[in-house]
Amino acid sequence: MQSHGGQVRRTEEFRHGCDDYAETSPPDKYTRRSLLRGAVLNPSPDPWIRPPVRERTVVSGQIVDVSPHVLILQTATGEQRLTLTPETRAWRGTAVRPAALRGEDHVILRTRRHPQAVERMWAQIGRVTGTIVESRGRELVVDEGPARGRQIVLIDAGSMRQVQVRFPRIAPGYLIDVIGMRRPGYLLALTPATAQPPYRAVHPPVPPLVNGHVPEQVSGTAVWHEPGGEPPDLRGIAYPALDPETGCERPGEPDAGRPADPHDAGPGCVRLPYLSVGSAVQIRNECCDAAAVLPVTSCGAASRLFCDRCVQCGTSPRGRLADLTMTAFIELGGNLEDGCFNATLSLPG
Repeated sequence: MQSHGGQVRRTEEFRHGCDDYAETSPPDKYTRRSLLRGAVLNPSPDPWIRPPVRERTVVSGQIVDVSPHVLILQTATGEQRLTLTPETRAWRGTAVRPAALRGEDHVILRTRRHPQAVERMWAQIGRVTGTIVESRGRELVVDEGPARGRQIVLIDAGSMRQVQVRFPRIAPGYLIDVIGMRRPGYLLALTPATAQPPYRAVHPPVPPLVNGHVPEQVSGTAVWHEPGGEPPDLRGIAYPALDPETGCERPGEPDAGRPADPHDAGPGCVRLPYLSVGSAVQIRNECCDAAAVLPVTSCGAASRLFCDRCVQCGTSPRGRLADLTMTAFIELGGNLEDGCFNATLSLPG
């Protein structure tokens, strides 16, 4: 069987089938599977096992109260009090003082461990990445691919010019990637996350043919996505090159002029090995030299359509390697409003 660069990688830990972590009772099932596999294969520490709560650096929940010095957050495990300092930075559509956040806002934040205090936090932040399928002025319907379906985007009137500078063709068939504030039922787009590729989604550039195996390390861009149906604290990646045998295709008929599955649009502009959900990869943030071994948790085929670069610390090679969950992106030092970081993907030995 052929992959993007020549071969399909299979190891004892790869699985078949189009499982998605969001479709089952969450992490418990996968932790148990990893423990059983570990008993047989005796691998290194497992990426599915979450560290104790006291070691976590990312927390999410709903604001109960906020003052200049203390944030009270309702989380899945109960109420938490977190320390704010003069260095704490907050985002709510733009940079704001932490005390300016509102009660009942949903926030996700990164804490320092020593001493434990909030470093950065984001309120109501959201992102939509995919193909425009309907356009009515500032209101768009965007297809995010087989794993996430369609989203409604309303471009903020004051941000329209800024978005159009980076995305001049706001029309069906073209790609869009915007960050903004999550509202009930839609995303209020405030800023472009990248520049629009100069091609329609159904006609991405064809990469040159290259012989040989896929390299053990690949450099490019890592981006992030909202949890959707996933557990909010899931650490993982939506991978752009799931094995075609998994059968991750959208049910029903495709719309005219676009593929039913972004896999049909071609291999993308970066050479990646085919993997299955449950495979482990290492992602390194080259901007702050942080790395983690993460499981492939869902299909990120829409990322394959973007042949862009990240310029957070120098200029990355073209192509998106991984679409990280918000928790994983923040733990690796990424800032959500930036949209990406320069990354290296490796297959653990």
